Amino acid sequence: MSTAAGRTRPSWKVWAVAAVLVVVVAGLLHAYRNTNVLTDDRLCGGLVSAANADAVLPSSGRVSAEGDGIADHLPDTECEIEKSSVVIGGGKGTLSVRVAEERGDFPFVDARWPDPARASFFSGPVTGGVYEYDGWVLLPEKCWTTKPVIVEAHSSKPVSDTHAFGALLTDAARALAAEKACGTLPKELGTPLPLRSQAARPAAEGRLCGLDGFSIRGQVPAGRGVLEAGQLAPADLWSCTVSLGGDSNRPASEDGFMTYTVARDRLLLAAVEKAPGTYRGTAPGGRDADVVEPQRIVLPCGGGAVYLAMESGLQYTETREHDPDAARRDVFLESFVQSAAKTFGCGTPG
Repeated sequence: MSTAAGRTRPSWKVWAVAAVLVVVVAGLLHAYRNTNVLTDDRLCGGLVSAANADAVLPSSGRVSAEGDGIADHLPDTECEIEKSSVVIGGGKGTLSVRVAEERGDFPFVDARWPDPARASFFSGPVTGGVYEYDGWVLLPEKCWTTKPVIVEAHSSKPVSDTHAFGALLTDAARALAAEKACGTLPKELGTPLPLRSQAARPAAEGRLCGLDGFSIRGQVPAGRGVLEAGQLAPADLWSCTVSLGGDSNRPASEDGFMTYTVARDRLLLAAVEKAPGTYRGTAPGGRDADVVEPQRIVLPCGGGAVYLAMESGLQYTETREHDPDAARRDVFLESFVQSAAKTFGCGTPG
């Protein structure tokens, strides 16, 4: 049929084809911008699994990344992953993944990492820890140079799936080790050690933090309740923060009175032994020990060595300010070492 001007009007078939093309293009655009259907299986030059990144970052959307992949010098490796969507409620989140050289007991002494008592650790074939926003995994020892090397990740959104976060880090560490031919890591992450309690809990008398015969009630002001939060002994990697009840100073209460840490994990112990300045000395109570710092030691124990560390918090500082006769740090350290030695079978002092 012709129009009055003599032009041919498009037939219904043409309109139908055009409509189908519009739908297809719109569908492809939606898939590209809001799903991972068209996303590569691995991001950042093969460093990170797209599926793992999708599982860690909350909400729906497409994951994309910026990063050149594994660098010749491992600590130069960095990757920024983003999950975004134009769908209402899709949200946006970012995940920074990088490689770093650290001192061996970095998760317990470096202030840029959260309180270790708030971590979910895993130990064994894979050594690492994850927090609400952050996580790390140690690379195999053959990948180290002068210092231990880790893969770390930091999320802009809270990560609710501990296992998924650990799996992402483990997979990235495995890709790095394979690329550099410096070791192997398993494909599957083991079960992370039990999560910390969501709030400080009353400590069991004589079993503070799960250690046999451990108590500080005679060393703190009378009438103050003793609370604990964190993992419990015995375990291959744990940390426990002890606080005193009845403190109206919120910052001090949150920082706690003392934080105790124990590690029997083979790879973490190898990392700790690389700390500069470590020397053969004596632990409180007379046991032979490798001394990393005055309040960080490695004891020889049945079945292997044990790393023990103690860190005082703001509550302890305030207690000493109000009561100069309160017990000194070395008193708390000695009782901790004695109880840990008993729990982990470290024998008698020399």
